[in-house]
Amino acid sequence: MKKRGNTKFFDIIMIIIAILWLIPVFWMVDTAFKPTPEIFTRPPKWIPESFTLEHIRGVINNWPFGRWLLNSVVVSGFSTLISLFLSIFAAYSFARIQWKGRDFLFVVLLASMLIPWQINGVPLYFLMNNLNLLNKLIAVILPISAMPIGVFLLRQFFIGIPTELEDSARIDGCNRLDILFRIIIPVSAPALSALGIYMFIFSWNEYFWSLIALQRINKFTLPIGLNTLQGAYDIEYGLLMAAAFLASIPVMIVFLILRRQIIKGMSWSGVTK
Repeated sequence: MKKRGNTKFFDIIMIIIAILWLIPVFWMVDTAFKPTPEIFTRPPKWIPESFTLEHIRGVINNWPFGRWLLNSVVVSGFSTLISLFLSIFAAYSFARIQWKGRDFLFVVLLASMLIPWQINGVPLYFLMNNLNLLNKLIAVILPISAMPIGVFLLRQFFIGIPTELEDSARIDGCNRLDILFRIIIPVSAPALSALGIYMFIFSWNEYFWSLIALQRINKFTLPIGLNTLQGAYDIEYGLLMAAAFLASIPVMIVFLILRRQIIKGMSWSGVTK
């Protein structure tokens, strides 16, 4: 009985924490559709007396929101695809192919994950400037596509795939590329889906490097564009929350479409020896 009581107590605590975690999201949506005079009323009104689309129209009509949205889609889409492509080959090499210096380089790769992303800002700026890529979306796409976390996660998954599958494929006449594309990649679909959604969300929210690499307003991605909505002396919270609400819709759609694959990928239990 005591154990059951403790379980209920912790369930209640977790439900309360989950509700508290959702309050900022609810406040964002609520403020986006609330008239400006009602935003700072005291006591606060969580349910507006009248809904309005003035903030949504203000974002779309007065700012190049559509261009920012397109830039974010291009950056996130291409960086995710390039990262998956590169990570698959590198992870397969680290997991399945014996070559001199492999373990040492993998340790170097792990060590590089400990370096803060912000440290790369200055050398990346000079590199992109020398290549004449500043103020172009490719200057944001290339560095994001080279994140070592993708190689690490896929390598750990590839190691768990039974070697008997590869041995059987070799007996049937498959070469290494056939094994990779016909066996390893299909079996690793949950892990690839999880990595893909992680890279998409990371690219979608990336702010630091994009702020350095992009200075023209028509080249901004959504995180930088949202920052420009803040005035020098005041903040239009309705406008800002409306823009944040619109910016979160594509990520939520991607998550809803791939939620099953994400959960499978996170479990890492699809294939074990």
